[in-house]
Order: sequence, then structure tokens, then C-alpha cells
Amino acid sequence: MTDEPTTSSASPITVLHLCEHFGGAEASLHGVSRAFQWWLPLFDKTRFRVLLCSRKGYDKAAEQMIRSGINPLYLGYGKMDLRNLGALKRLVRKERVAIIHAHGFGACMWARLVGRALDIPVIVHGRCNYHTVPFIMRPVEAILGPRTRYALAVSESTRQYMIKKRHIPADNVQVLYNGILLDRVKRISDERRAELRRELGAGPDDRIAGVVGRIVSHKGHLDAFEAVSRLRRDVPSIQLWVVGDGDYTPVLEDWIADHKVGDCIKLLGFRRDVMDIIQCFDAQLFPSHYEGTPNTLFEALAVGACIVAAPTDGQGELLEHKKTALMFDVGDPYEMGHQLRPALLRPELNAELRRNALEHGKNFDGRKCVAGMEALYERIMRERSG
Repeated sequence: MTDEPTTSSASPITVLHLCEHFGGAEASLHGVSRAFQWWLPLFDKTRFRVLLCSRKGYDKAAEQMIRSGINPLYLGYGKMDLRNLGALKRLVRKERVAIIHAHGFGACMWARLVGRALDIPVIVHGRCNYHTVPFIMRPVEAILGPRTRYALAVSESTRQYMIKKRHIPADNVQVLYNGILLDRVKRISDERRAELRRELGAGPDDRIAGVVGRIVSHKGHLDAFEAVSRLRRDVPSIQLWVVGDGDYTPVLEDWIADHKVGDCIKLLGFRRDVMDIIQCFDAQLFPSHYEGTPNTLFEALAVGACIVAAPTDGQGELLEHKKTALMFDVGDPYEMGHQLRPALLRPELNAELRRNALEHGKNFDGRKCVAGMEALYERIMRERSG
């Protein structure tokens, strides 16, 4: 009698989501971890038993997962540590996992190795376009990519990256946008908006641009700093609010001090009321150099933000220049400022972009994402039983 995981039609399918980490020392909560918080409670418990495991181990972001009612599991080893193999095998056997759903290079590597060893299907979930595959992972992807049967991508450009750079067969990769839970988005009142702006040091006539996300080098914060610093000559009342934390924060602090712009660029850190903060912006910037399709973009659309963005990965797919956003070339602070200026100073244009964004955002309800994953799980099990 085998001790390999099995399923029956009478019991829920056990799915293990394996990720790299939830946030680590560099950030309070990683983008995919925010998705886990609302994904996991939405899976149909009569059909699916969904578990969550971090390859890296416990980090400060795990505290937020626990507070949200999710009790994660941990492997606790480094990305290339061979002990991951044994730990993941034991976990899969103990929990009788039927499908491993992996996120991140290291997690995807160990998941596919264990999947092949135990004959368990694995889903590789691609979330970002890098310029290339990290050097140490290239031979791994060259070997495991062509053997990857199931894969999801957060955008079409991420899908192309997975096909061309990770060598996954094109027919095996499908696009599934994350979206957000639209029925949980709360619009704040004008009174609350004015109050919050006052609390954060903005007057009624100030023009607020905002950037939301982890503070890491590729997110383009310094481009935004450069754009705003130049634009304040024409828009003296401009402020830039940066929401988020991360290990690149000291670089931003040094730039602000060196350029003496602390009066107009404010680092707000990690905020639990981020959806309220977004609604205080006169324009929201998306300056990333490379990206997946960020959750913050879906949030901005859902509240009808005036968006100024680079066409990075999914941002370029979801947004249309002069209709749902004003677009600028990746890494170009001059063009960013050129597009930000009318967004802040032309009320009719700002209002039109907001209306269009709000309408477009209705297409990205996160429940469709959960339903798409459930459909894939069931298809995998049908193929297995067949």
C-alpha cells in the first residue's frame, strides 16, 4: 500500500500554495501575500482544502497572515538548500497534498522536483517580468521548464516571459489577472478625504501625487522623485506621498536629504489604511522598471484614481493612454513629469481619467481569479483520474 497523496470524490482536494516568503525583512507584506489573505478564505471549502507554506520561513509579515486568520506552514531553508526537498516531501505526504501551486523561482524549483518524485501535479504561477532569468536558475528552468505542464501568468507579457525565458510550452501557460475584491472596496467621503489630507500635512490647494508599493530598487521611486522635484517649479504646491516599506528606504531617505526636498516628498511607511490614502491622491504614479500586474493598480482602478503610469508588463496591457491613464516611457522621469503636470492641473482631464478608470476596474473582480484557480484544480484532477 502506497503512502503517496490520494484524493477521493468524497473529500476536498488538498492544494498547497508554496511561496518564497510573505515579506521578510525588506517589507511588511509582499504583493502575493496580500493576495493570499483574500484568496484562501474564498476557496470553496466543500471542494478544496487550501494550505499555505513559506519556503523561507517565519518573517515579520507572517504576523499579518496570522492576524487575518491564516496559519501558514514553513520549510525554513535557503533557496538552494537541499533540505527543502526532504521537508517539502514530508509536508506533502503528511497533509496528503494533491496539487502544489508554487510562486517564485525557488518555490517553483522545489515544488517541481517534489512533484516529479511523488507524481504530484504542480502549477507554476509567474508574477513578474525580469530582464532575464536569474543566473543560478537558468539551468533549472532549462531542464524543468519544458516539463512544466501547468502554469499561470498574471499578464500576457508575463506569459511570454515564461514561454521564452523559462521554456514552458506555450499551450501550458494561461493568463489569470489577480484583480481585487470589488465588493470590499469602500469609497471614503469628501469629509474623510479632507481630514486625512490635513492629518498628513496637505492643505486644500496642495496637489498630491502618490506611489504605493514595496520600496525596492526596481519600483522606480527615484524616477518619481526626479519628476516631482522638477515639476515643483511649475506646480509649487505639489507633494509626493510614498506608501510602503522595504530595504531600499535608506536610499530614498538619503536622496531626499541630499536634494533638500523633505518638504514635498513624504515617506509614509506601511499603512493599513492604504485604500483610504489612495483616495487622497490627485494622481497615482506607477513608475516600476519591471513588474507583474501589481495589486495596487487594481486598487487604483477600483477607487477611480487618476493614473499616470509606465507601460510596464501588465500595466501596459490594462491601461490605455489618454483614456484610463496618462502613460510615459519606462525609466523616463522627464516624460513622467510631462504627463503628471496635466493630471494635476487640468480638472476636466483628471475627472475624465477617474471616470474611465472606475468603469474599467469593474472588469477585474478578484473572485474571477479564485474561480479560475478552482477550475484549473478540477481540470487537473479530471486529467489525473482519466
